Amino acid sequence: MTDAKEAKFIFVCPDKNEVFESSNFNIFDNRGIVTDDAGNKTLDAKVALGEPCPFCGQKHVYLASELSCPFTG
Repeated sequence: MTDAKEAKFIFVCPDKNEVFESSNFNIFDNRGIVTDDAGNKTLDAKVALGEPCPFCGQKHVYLASELSCPFTG
């Protein structure tokens, strides 16, 4: 058996403009991958926090395209 790491996404609180990571999220309204005219691919979906934001207490919903990629640096 292998140890699976939790996927953490990077979020920005829209009220406080503070950055945080969370693995407690849900993806919904997933319409799959879309490609723009330049060939860039993005996920057409929404991502909702599964717990309140640590900075303002709200449960934010984001477009997947608004989130920073956790795999690039």
